[in-house]
Amino acid sequence: MSQVDQLVSELSSQFRGEAGGAAGGLEALARSFLEAKLVVLSSGSSSTEKQEAHQKRLLFDIIDASIVDQVGLATSTAVLQELVCLVDRPEHGLSMSAQQEILLHLLSKIQQRQMAYDGVITGTRKALAKSLAAEEKWDEAARQLQSIRFEQSQGAPNIDSVFPVYIWTTQLFLQAENLEQAVLSLNRAAANIMQVSDVEQIMQYRFIQARVLSLTHKYIEAAIIYNNIFQTNTRDAAGQLEVLGQAINCAVLAAASPQKMRVLSGLHREKLAPTLPSFGLMEKMVLKRLIKPTELEQFSQQLEKHQRELVAGGKTTLLGSAVREHNVFVLSALYTSIRFENLGRLLGIDTEEAELMCARMIAEGRMKGRIDQIAGIITFEGAREVKEVSAAISMKRQAAVQPPPMHFRETVHARWDGRIGNLCQSIEDAVDMLIERQPVYARTLFRRVA
Repeated sequence: MSQVDQLVSELSSQFRGEAGGAAGGLEALARSFLEAKLVVLSSGSSSTEKQEAHQKRLLFDIIDASIVDQVGLATSTAVLQELVCLVDRPEHGLSMSAQQEILLHLLSKIQQRQMAYDGVITGTRKALAKSLAAEEKWDEAARQLQSIRFEQSQGAPNIDSVFPVYIWTTQLFLQAENLEQAVLSLNRAAANIMQVSDVEQIMQYRFIQARVLSLTHKYIEAAIIYNNIFQTNTRDAAGQLEVLGQAINCAVLAAASPQKMRVLSGLHREKLAPTLPSFGLMEKMVLKRLIKPTELEQFSQQLEKHQRELVAGGKTTLLGSAVREHNVFVLSALYTSIRFENLGRLLGIDTEEAELMCARMIAEGRMKGRIDQIAGIITFEGAREVKEVSAAISMKRQAAVQPPPMHFRETVHARWDGRIGNLCQSIEDAVDMLIERQPVYARTLFRRVA
């Protein structure tokens, strides 16, 4: 009789009375059965290598014996579940390679029987992923978790057990630098986030979501999520500083836009912000001051590898591009119009690159302006509107605090009359200049009007 046949006989006899009993009784009996087999085996082995080889052979045979038709499904499931837990325990001294061989052998025997061994397959893949991750085989570990098919399990899957697997899978893919699969795995988690009630799991999801957004260069979205985490996580002071630093870095790297300025302004007001090395450059952005190349270099030293990637055909970095766009905004408030050669000199780039950058910002709606390509001039628009809006808001706030003076209405009327008078005078001056410089054309024009 082979060892497999002998094990089948033992399983059938020892578990016969418990086959219809409670699950807890079957699990305890299966645990005792496996431990007893391993104890007998270890007492007769000499070297560690031989002992591991015998243990591996024994566990292979137990797997083969458990799935035959003579052994009931309840018994088979209990034995295999306990075997997965046993392989994962460090006290049994199995090497990582031996663990992986045993678990892969188990999967090869039962993965085609998903409905019967659903829980065993899930547990096996989790244990295999843990073993592979311990050897830093991140991608292989993630793919084992990705292969778990919760939607094919019997009954509705428990979100408390499903969601952590999605998060773990995304983390492993990120460690493997497989961003495409990490995004897909995160999307699976995002589809279930509304059903999750555990605060720690939600926080972990937000961290990973912000990380993925940063890696995909969606910096303004990443900054907003990091800022939300900072506002929520008030217990860990050191963690708060790290998250706030990530929020500032992502906000600085984001493309210039009004939304970026709103996010930066909010981060600038945080009490912990001045304690971070990134505060200086952020403050210059908020206060609309020009940023020097030396400040750019200092800030770039604290950025992560993916945040220092080259853009624009390798001519500059993401930070360099963001700072140049910021400096254009600053210059748009100082100049009504400027030649591209002068703008390029102020920004440290050539004339053509300065024109392309301004054209892109105007086309994307991130800046108001008009470009005269023939003259090589950009005329900035919107600065005066911003000042007028700010003044109107300021007047409105003052009006809410104190009543308007008695002469307010008269003052407004006087200003309006003055502007009309100035307009009429300008028109009259223009007509006089036309008559003086082009008398023939003026007479023809006035004859047509008459």
